[in-house]
Amino acid sequence: MSRIVLSGIIGVFTRAHRSGWVRVGVAVAGALAIQGSALAQGTRAAASSSSVNPGAAAVAVEADRLLKDMGAYIGSAEQFTFHADITFDQVLPSGQKLQFSAVEDVALKRPERLYVEWNSDLGARQFWYDGKSVTLHEPGAPFYARQTAPPEIDGMLDGLVSELNFSPPLVDFLYRDPYGAVHGNVQYGFDLGSNTVNGRSCRTLAFVEKDIDWQIWIENGPQLTPCKLVITYKTQAAQPQFTALFSDWDFAPRIADSVFVPALPSGVEKIPFATVASNK
Repeated sequence: MSRIVLSGIIGVFTRAHRSGWVRVGVAVAGALAIQGSALAQGTRAAASSSSVNPGAAAVAVEADRLLKDMGAYIGSAEQFTFHADITFDQVLPSGQKLQFSAVEDVALKRPERLYVEWNSDLGARQFWYDGKSVTLHEPGAPFYARQTAPPEIDGMLDGLVSELNFSPPLVDFLYRDPYGAVHGNVQYGFDLGSNTVNGRSCRTLAFVEKDIDWQIWIENGPQLTPCKLVITYKTQAAQPQFTALFSDWDFAPRIADSVFVPALPSGVEKIPFATVASNK
């Protein structure tokens, strides 16, 4: 097996792209999401109402408040775990759009511990951060990637994005300030009211950016956590879609320290992230 195989691990597990929620899903398979002109038109109509924030972005006040409150709730947590059931599209050169499934499990303990496990139709990935380095491995592969990292989660994630063009899926939820990570590129946004997602009463918000449209469902309470996320990559061929259904949020988990220690089989070869990225 060549090093190019491991470069595929990076490409599928995620190619990062710092543009708000684009980072959340774009990497999972290259291009993800679908929505249409109806959402954009509806957003523009809502933006023309009187209940918007002043300034360049036309975002309904309530939509902005709910997104900010959710970000503050998650960002203030010192530790949490969650599960996500994911579907994402991959577009063939012929234009045919294929859908794949994945599950993601996250364990986070601030300021310097993170574990992400990804299992999909296209393969499995494991990502560890222990406060000193980040490690990426595909179970069954004889290679792994490791890179030194800053001693704090936000700085580590920034380094992955800016230096390695990489980040775990759903990365924006892992920052201290999820709202700050996503609202800067929003052009329009509005509140669609309450809906039910997997038995949870959630508030539905819709937003428009230059390259993507996205919707997020936020639980009405008592935990202000995301119930669902849909991203539409509207400038990409066939407008592929990324969808995540969240469950099992736990803000008082008992996470063993061993969870954050890379569990690698004997005999695997270390390859620097930079080397892997250059082969993509």
